[in-house]
Amino acid sequence: MKFTKLVGIALFATMPVAMVQGDETKNTGVILLNPQPQEKVEQVVEIAGRVLAPGYPVVLVRADQPGCLWWAQERPKKTSQRSFKASAQIGNDNSLDGSRFQIVVLMVPTAEGRELFQPGASFRELPPDLARSVETIVVLKKPNGILGNPKRTLTKLESRPEIEPVDSQAEQAKLIQSPTENSQVERADLVTCSSLDGRKPIVLVRSTQANDSWWVQAASSPVGKNRFVSSARFGNDSTPTGTRFRIVAIYPDAEQSTNLRPGMSIEQLPAGVARSAEVEVVRINSSQVAMTNAGAE
Repeated sequence: MKFTKLVGIALFATMPVAMVQGDETKNTGVILLNPQPQEKVEQVVEIAGRVLAPGYPVVLVRADQPGCLWWAQERPKKTSQRSFKASAQIGNDNSLDGSRFQIVVLMVPTAEGRELFQPGASFRELPPDLARSVETIVVLKKPNGILGNPKRTLTKLESRPEIEPVDSQAEQAKLIQSPTENSQVERADLVTCSSLDGRKPIVLVRSTQANDSWWVQAASSPVGKNRFVSSARFGNDSTPTGTRFRIVAIYPDAEQSTNLRPGMSIEQLPAGVARSAEVEVVRINSSQVAMTNAGAE
């Protein structure tokens, strides 16, 4: 993702605060208070921090390995004049116990700039000119339960056999309004779905490669009567043109939805939860879209 425009407008009115850690001095506009360095954390961890400069805090996580992507987490909530908290997803169900992850908080100076960091978005590199916290390394401790709840042996998703998938294939297909089967999508694109029995959809995406995981996309927002739109990611900057992806919308109740956070991955769709038919699409890049539009004119 290119940050030329963002960096161009991202100059702070005040200089970021200098923070000293050991022999190293770093410019920072925010301090990460929780978790602590080298702390053992579960798959879902609470982030707490304090801002030192104007702007909006954005939490990102990546595996502590070469070449791994940074993943934007849910937007922090303000807890006091300069404090905030947020939940972050550390790895996924395939991550090994003891895996190390890096957490960083950026300070984005404008609301417009913050829109580039939608929950679930991934980045190979972060803009160098934004104030940020010192990167904190944590260690994943795999829970005995599900999705970070060690005392929980059965989730609501697994215990609702009375919720049946939609039977009619015609009705299933209508639940995802756009994109349509075999249409073209960019790296970041919108998915429009209908509601079902008063429930809003949760959109998931995966590639068509064998054994690939489903990835939960950004929370859907209403755009009219019984219609919702979600920002979805189809691969990353290095995903080849022509890569095919599948989209599905599921319709859990409010309590079930708490187990499905944007940016997390699941191996299988939850049983007993109504869902749409899957829609297969093809990834293209922005330049191809421009050429297609030019040709149409």
